[in-house]
Amino acid sequence: MSNDDALFTEDWTARFGDALNQDAHWSTAAKWLQARIQFIGDSSAFAVDVRNGRAADVTNGLNPRGADIVLRAPDSEWRTLLAGDTDFFKGISPGLGEISLEGDAVLAMKNMDTMFFTLEIAKRVGNPVPTPPRPSPEPTHSGKETVGHYVTVNGIRTYYEEAGEGPVIVCLHAACQDTLMYRFVLDGLSDQYRVIAVDAPGHAKSLMPADGAFTDITQHAEFNEAFMEALGLEHPALIGCSFAGNQVLELAARRPGAYAAIISSEGADYTPTVSELSLDMLKSDGQQYVGAWSRSLTGARTPADRAEEVYWQIRRNVPEVMAGDLSGYGHFDKRDVMHLISDPVLMIRGDADWLVSQEAVEATASRIDGAKIVVLEGTGHYPMSENPTEFNDAVRAFLHEVDYR
Repeated sequence: MSNDDALFTEDWTARFGDALNQDAHWSTAAKWLQARIQFIGDSSAFAVDVRNGRAADVTNGLNPRGADIVLRAPDSEWRTLLAGDTDFFKGISPGLGEISLEGDAVLAMKNMDTMFFTLEIAKRVGNPVPTPPRPSPEPTHSGKETVGHYVTVNGIRTYYEEAGEGPVIVCLHAACQDTLMYRFVLDGLSDQYRVIAVDAPGHAKSLMPADGAFTDITQHAEFNEAFMEALGLEHPALIGCSFAGNQVLELAARRPGAYAAIISSEGADYTPTVSELSLDMLKSDGQQYVGAWSRSLTGARTPADRAEEVYWQIRRNVPEVMAGDLSGYGHFDKRDVMHLISDPVLMIRGDADWLVSQEAVEATASRIDGAKIVVLEGTGHYPMSENPTEFNDAVRAFLHEVDYR
């Protein structure tokens, strides 16, 4: 490891240690952690000795006493991180980043907030404070009342909400979430549509299936077919986000011609981006994991109050449900049936969503005849919560285009 052109210099390392100790979020997250964390690149390395919420020692080079946790990556990946173009979660995600997690990986994953904030702080050292972008617009409200109901579907007491009258839109939520993520869609599109959002089995107010949490997206697809039949819904439009963005594509392939329109938000037909370690950690530390993950996946235009709402929302479900959802997401591959879809398809993606890349969305769209793509600037993985006005505008414009009004 050469000192020439070292990425992590002694001056940078010293300033990084000061930045850690001045950051209240990091100190709170690391309050009970006692561990030495080593960061290794091609040209240089540094180590942080964390002791109960303080960076007690920050050393340049390889620590001679070794480390409990090691993050190793090529200099190109560290430069990408320091430039603000990746973070802890993307860096360790299969196929998306090049940071390898070595040593006590379980200790690292049980302290995900500390790991996440550590690398977020590294981005700020030596870089100017960026000018905040134009925030996304405030949500609009139709004035229609949102009403909650229960219905029994396949023996499961199932909660759903609806607002408005007219052509039906059924909204299916993301992994680890519930109907609440669609509150701005219920408010914003119910001036023209009957908007329905449903809690998936085991989520929020819907009871758990007798055999435990679903672990496959096909189980959710079968359930939602039964849900729509129970409500007597014929030829509705579907909106899904993330793992439900995948699900609505599967639903359309299962029953070609059954839907007025398919809006897949942050969805794709192939998403092998969740590691087995992450799935196991969800079972014991689910709230911390998905909370930090949501911070990573939220776009820069999202106002602070909406970003905090996403963070709060996603932590409301139980760990076994979170693990089941993301197991289904991480093992989803329906590339071979996308050609069966005959309903009009719109794919919406926030350009700050590293989990679902533009390449993945375009590849999916290429397998669906006539599929269209809309990209929302400065928006992350939860566009109906982060940027509801522009999301609703894109949905409405597409539904009008396909004459669903």
